[in-house]
Amino acid sequence: MKVVDLQTDNRTDPLGIDDRFPLLAWKLKAAGNAAPAGQQAYQIRAAHTLSALKHGGADVWDTGKVNSKETSGIPYRGSDLTSRESVAWQVRVWDTTGHVSPWSKPATWEIGLLNQSDWSARWIENSSYDYTQPDASVTPLPVFGKSFSLHGRVAKARLYMTGLGMYSTTLNGRPISSGVLEPGQTTYSAEVDYRTYDLTDQLRKGTNVLGIETGSGAYQRVKTPGHYFFGGTLEQYTVYGEPKAIAQLEITYADGHRETIKSDTSWRTALGPTTYSSWWSGEEYDARRQPTAPTTAANLAGTGWQNASLVKLTATTPPRDTTPLRADPRSPVTVARTVKPVAITPRPGGSYILDFGANRSGWPSLNVSGPAGTKISMIPAERLKADGTLDVSSTGASADNPIAYRYTLSGHGTEAWHPQFTYSGFRYLQVDGLPQAPRSDTVTVKVIHASNPQASSFESSNQVINEIHDITLRAMQSNMMSVLTDCPDREKGPYTGDNLHNIDALLTDYDLSSYEPQLVRNMATAQRQPGDVSPGLIANIAPEFHRVAPTKLERPQGTIEFLDEVNWGGAVIRIPWQLYQTYGDTRTMALYYDNMVAWLDYEAANMAANKGDIPGLGDWSAADNTTPMQLAILAGYYTAAHDMAQIAKVLGKKTDQTKYTSLAASLATDFTARFRHQDENGVYYGSDSETSNAMALDAGLVSAADQPNVLDRLVASVRKAGNHITSGSVGIGPLFRALEAGGRDDVIYDMVVNPTSPGYGYLVASGHTTLSEALDGSGSQNHHFLGQVDSWLINGLAGISQKPGSIAYREFDIHPAVVGDLTHASGSYNTPQGTVTSAWHKDRNGRLTLKVTIPAGSEATIHVPATAKVPMKADGTATPRLLERTATAAAYYAAAGTYTFWVG
Repeated sequence: MKVVDLQTDNRTDPLGIDDRFPLLAWKLKAAGNAAPAGQQAYQIRAAHTLSALKHGGADVWDTGKVNSKETSGIPYRGSDLTSRESVAWQVRVWDTTGHVSPWSKPATWEIGLLNQSDWSARWIENSSYDYTQPDASVTPLPVFGKSFSLHGRVAKARLYMTGLGMYSTTLNGRPISSGVLEPGQTTYSAEVDYRTYDLTDQLRKGTNVLGIETGSGAYQRVKTPGHYFFGGTLEQYTVYGEPKAIAQLEITYADGHRETIKSDTSWRTALGPTTYSSWWSGEEYDARRQPTAPTTAANLAGTGWQNASLVKLTATTPPRDTTPLRADPRSPVTVARTVKPVAITPRPGGSYILDFGANRSGWPSLNVSGPAGTKISMIPAERLKADGTLDVSSTGASADNPIAYRYTLSGHGTEAWHPQFTYSGFRYLQVDGLPQAPRSDTVTVKVIHASNPQASSFESSNQVINEIHDITLRAMQSNMMSVLTDCPDREKGPYTGDNLHNIDALLTDYDLSSYEPQLVRNMATAQRQPGDVSPGLIANIAPEFHRVAPTKLERPQGTIEFLDEVNWGGAVIRIPWQLYQTYGDTRTMALYYDNMVAWLDYEAANMAANKGDIPGLGDWSAADNTTPMQLAILAGYYTAAHDMAQIAKVLGKKTDQTKYTSLAASLATDFTARFRHQDENGVYYGSDSETSNAMALDAGLVSAADQPNVLDRLVASVRKAGNHITSGSVGIGPLFRALEAGGRDDVIYDMVVNPTSPGYGYLVASGHTTLSEALDGSGSQNHHFLGQVDSWLINGLAGISQKPGSIAYREFDIHPAVVGDLTHASGSYNTPQGTVTSAWHKDRNGRLTLKVTIPAGSEATIHVPATAKVPMKADGTATPRLLERTATAAAYYAAAGTYTFWVG
């Protein structure tokens, strides 16, 4: 047995964490072809240095032998750690036969700045900058720089920094890391997140220049004539402040002495070459202003530079004078790849329209040369009109108020540029002003998204299914920045419901163990506090960058209200419960338990004030708007209360467990009284729509006696709709889960591949390369919240799912759905225990082969599709044990290992 993939707080060798007691985890791997055995005990040892650990030292922590099967969520319990400390650690385990493994390869973590007193740096700004110009013109964005010299050989150098709205940092003109669009979004009055950068090998002898450029981000939301601005009559906006930065470079020399370069009034500042930056409407850069780029000591001493000013923070400014700086736990947003155009089409007037083959989020990137003062404009779009011109309507922009990226050439050689402080989702780009006709590398796209590890893979014999998987992944990536957005253009809104409604697929496709907890924290810090309007409320976006007045609007589904919805705000409970089930994460539940209580208290008062109804949205974006709004709301409220009772149980809060169990029971009774109906064909719920019956079944609100009948009604509603998905974002998860739980993967398959509108198959057939806002292809062309299909591809077609009651995939089912015209499907999923794989193939004679891999530390029940009369064979690392054979499948128990089953 080998111990591999050591992680600290769900990350590999993290730098600058602000957790004194991080959670440790590892995976087990069998040596060679041996059968992987489970763990029965472990030992962790930790030291201040790798050298000490290598020689068997454990001056920080040694657990001794601990009898436990746990391989994740192990809290550090060694000596007290302080800011800046480094820890090296390793693990060995004893397997179920008593054999002890070798020590693992060491892993490390390093503590950041735990206390606000650790920051000697100050927030700085440019006193000449003012976005409020009388003539409505824009002011170039501030830059900051510091020139310094080294005084010996550097042993260690750490830069702790952040900036608002956004920052980009260079050392001697080169980026200090691959992370972009920093900092991650938070509620700026409650916290600002910082990063720690290792500059040890980037510093050079002699003079060095640390440079910071700033952008507006969501922090400075200014309406500027001639530029797109997201906002209507509902939204109320705040300009939080002007660009600012804080940076602290700590250098430790080989002789032991230390030096700190900190942001203060000795830093130089200028109005830089980025002349316009907006999170929503693009970016502009004038390369003739390069002397104001903070890249050289000569630049910092040049014309237009002045000393920086200290920012005056108060009890009301965002950030406040008490707002903490916190280490960002999220994987940074990075450039994933560069994409060249697949077609370049000349247009009248010297314009070109570039087609990049698929809708993606990223930066248009230039590589051009030409005369100084030449202005190049790039306008993104998701679609083209019938005449081949741009159709920007789905992005929210217009011809008069576009989203645009503009670059003015310096005239010095070949110039490379891309924006730094915003991004767009687009497939097409109209380019104007190029000095020469573009080549394939003149204008490219740098695709960006959060660097969360991909957790699964899928492939099948049906190309439509494969393309549905592709467009779903692309939509997720396009909206996976520091927060999950609804779309990458029109709103870029961190909607809590969009996260919750697609959480099954998100956690299937990506490892979000270090990402989602921060999104939950954003909900908690955005929660309305005592003294606010509606204390306890968690609005539909978090951070709440704009506020929506509680305005009622008439829609097909009824009277809606945008401010609050239990199927959005309830994410503060339901997502932590999902993180516990998926990863064994109890910390997120415990940290934000009080916020969950406050939200439930708010909704109870909300319900009482509205005579038993709660304002909201119902099944948002549904094709069938007959589902009663209160059915979707009450089912979501019940599910949140039920999950809360389970959370209280896990956390040992027995009084609260009883309280919330009682609340859930009361809501269940109310739901049944209001929405259970019966006619000559049996029992149904609500309007007998897909969402009505699916939400009742999925929430567990249907009695055991009624479940077969209600499942039949659900199937009938799908068939009546012509095998179309008519549910919206709230109902689509329950629709998939209810049909899958009822053994009707055949119905799901028929819906998914259906080439007519609305549905996934239709999106593929009509040329969509990402999921749209609705399954009829309307609205934004790059929404992810209807991505539930991707969970079914792994859980249903490949058949990999966790057993009910299991935590962190210690026990799971392999139950592949051999449906439709599929001849093979394969999938993998990287669980906290290791990677599960399932692949089946059906030959032309109908004989089926199923191959399964179960990681060490897990066990599974494998359901092999086979009628009772068909012969079968089974082989594997160990002999699988037959549990039962029914008319449709043979069920086997299997421990960790690799297995093959032959049917026919």
